[in-house]
Amino acid sequence: MKKYLMLTLMAVSTLGLAACDDTSKTESTQQSTTADGTVIEKTTTTETTTDGEGNAEREVKTETSVDPEGLMNKETTSETTTESQKVDQ
Repeated sequence: MKKYLMLTLMAVSTLGLAACDDTSKTESTQQSTTADGTVIEKTTTTETTTDGEGNAEREVKTETSVDPEGLMNKETTSETTTESQKVDQ
């Protein structure tokens, strides 16, 4: 019984791996300080997923934090955009 269960689990895990999309992820952070001491930090994360047919989807997340001098005044804004590209066959 254990033998059949193990074979079934191996088959299911192999099929799961074969169905995975190709994904790449990059992240960059830029930080600057203004003359009055305000720290501005911008983080951009780009994730690109390509399926087995060559169709690509790119998701770009941008997060900007503005932190003026002083306590309790940090402000963060986020934006996400998604772009899809279909391959003609």
